[in-house]
Amino acid sequence: MRIHRVHGANKVKRSGVYFKWSIIIIIFGSFYAWQRIESRKLGYKISEINGRILSLAKENKYLTMKIMDITAMNNLEEVAKKRLGLVTPKPSDIVVMEELK
Repeated sequence: MRIHRVHGANKVKRSGVYFKWSIIIIIFGSFYAWQRIESRKLGYKISEINGRILSLAKENKYLTMKIMDITAMNNLEEVAKKRLGLVTPKPSDIVVMEELK
């Protein structure tokens, strides 16, 4: 007596296993690609922010130097005369007030 096997059932089972594995590989591959893309995007943002930090640090240094220059004691008289148009008062313009006790 001979037993005949049906090979079609095994092929269906095998193709189902291959299909499941290919879906799993596609899902993991997609996740890996998405992760790499997001990593690159974040890297670009970090570079951009670091550039902005450097730019702001340079601007801050420049503004600090400008403040120091403006507020320097030896420049105050020059700034008052040239930029603000102030003049040295005449002795007759000075009024001294005595304190009441």
